[in-house]
Amino acid sequence: MKNLNYLKGQMGEKLAKEYLAKNGFQIVETNFRTNFGEIDIIAGKNKKLVFAEVKLKIGDQFGSPEEMANKQKIRRIQQVAEIFLQNKPRLASKYPQWQIDALCIVLNNDLSVKRITHWENVGNEMV
Repeated sequence: MKNLNYLKGQMGEKLAKEYLAKNGFQIVETNFRTNFGEIDIIAGKNKKLVFAEVKLKIGDQFGSPEEMANKQKIRRIQQVAEIFLQNKPRLASKYPQWQIDALCIVLNNDLSVKRITHWENVGNEMV
């Protein structure tokens, strides 16, 4: 089961990176880890850095991916984002604004993409 979750995570992150790149974002880093947690994708566009949480579900029968991005998860991402910015002052000055986004992906049972929803600035709404 753990291996399946890892593979789903990899697939979700690949789809999310493709989506972001297609929409004008430059991927800065992936899977940034600290003792507090991990940020799936860090991407920049214009003067804004986006810390993206990726959630993937196969089918709709067991809830939506949006339900998995809760307040505690967003708070943890904020902590990790602040550490990232402290450790990378050049990027922090290149991107003076930042936000937390969620990329929620639902696949059909045949693993084709049913939908990708990009929720912007979820940190302000959920904390």
